[in-house]
Amino acid sequence: MLKKIGATITVLICFLFSDLYAQKWAEPDVYEPSAGNFFGVGARAMGMGGTYIAVANDATALVYNPAGLARVKRIELSGGLTHQRLTNRTGSLEFTKPHYNNSFLLSNTRFSSGAIALPVPTYRGSLVFALGVNRVDSFDKAVESNNPQKHDRVTTLESGGLYLWSLAGAIDISPEISVGTALNYWSGTYDRSMRADSTYDDGYSSWSYRWDDDIKDKYTGFNLKFGVQIQPNKFLVLGGTIETPVTYTIEEDWLFLSDTVFYRPDSYSVSWSPDPRSSEYKFTLPFSFGFGVGLNFNNLLLAGDLNYADWTQMEYKKLDVKTEANRVVKDTCKAVLRWHLGAEYLIPKIGTSFRLGYYQNPFPYKSKWTKSDRHYFTGGIGFLIDQVMTVDLALVHGSWEFNDFSTDLASKYSTNQIFLTTTYHF
Repeated sequence: MLKKIGATITVLICFLFSDLYAQKWAEPDVYEPSAGNFFGVGARAMGMGGTYIAVANDATALVYNPAGLARVKRIELSGGLTHQRLTNRTGSLEFTKPHYNNSFLLSNTRFSSGAIALPVPTYRGSLVFALGVNRVDSFDKAVESNNPQKHDRVTTLESGGLYLWSLAGAIDISPEISVGTALNYWSGTYDRSMRADSTYDDGYSSWSYRWDDDIKDKYTGFNLKFGVQIQPNKFLVLGGTIETPVTYTIEEDWLFLSDTVFYRPDSYSVSWSPDPRSSEYKFTLPFSFGFGVGLNFNNLLLAGDLNYADWTQMEYKKLDVKTEANRVVKDTCKAVLRWHLGAEYLIPKIGTSFRLGYYQNPFPYKSKWTKSDRHYFTGGIGFLIDQVMTVDLALVHGSWEFNDFSTDLASKYSTNQIFLTTTYHF
């Protein structure tokens, strides 16, 4: 099992970024794809930069703040899609500015959300139940890098993600305070295929080497999320969330194949070595805490969110070397504060809303190679159709960079995402 082998030697579990690992850039000592990987749900929320803890008032409150379900007044059925184009560029740091000579583009369209919210008639206040599934983490990456001088090439493809199946309820406990709870079941897959090719020729002898390194992981886990929304007046609304740790069970299949061909004028040899393995292990993510604020000025809504998690508390279980693994987690990981800003302006006469947002999503790992952390600009538009249907569209652009001066290699990522959500009110 690759991850257990990595834990034995420095708990190098998978890699932080496939191109860094493939070229021995060794970004962190510990990497877990699901840690600190905010992808976002819902076109309205993402058009506002993911600021939805305080202002959530639809079925996506299942993800952001279950207390927001108490603001749903009619039966609501919603669904959504996402489209992503991710570009990775790698190059050399030997120049004044990085010379990016390798590029790889990954494009995909996936189902992102489906939910139903059911308000229960009450004498006073609000009682709402909801059920839904949302794609909250994306593991999609692709990169190809090569060194023409050394005749080396590494290609890595990653795919998969995590889906959050949620059953939630929310209630008004006073005219100004709503509370909610969501029971979450996490499931998903992570697939990585890495191939490296290398050749050498000194005029007398030559050789070629190829290896394939494939991992297939299956994730399952449970946790709870608690939320509260407080609206002391018509201008201000506050929100808070606490998410309990989720313990994932990982079923992993790993296959490593190597193929070497060696030539000389008077000889020829081939070696082939397959090495398949399967295993299971567990790890627990830390508590996470969220706080949000929303300000309403007639048709203008301003919002901001903060999310905090201390990733040094991530803990590996059911692992032969868990003591060493957890020590390296504390040395390698860090606490992260993710923040979001957003705005929405409604034009009532045409039933159209315009949205803008920005958020930063720092990596949960200490890194001397991070040139710029993940940051995103967002925009969106929403339409109200015949008072019963809404159609929302959001565009998200993000980027981040890494430099490894020990090997004079640079890596630049950029992503463009489209979120489309449709909601019908009965």
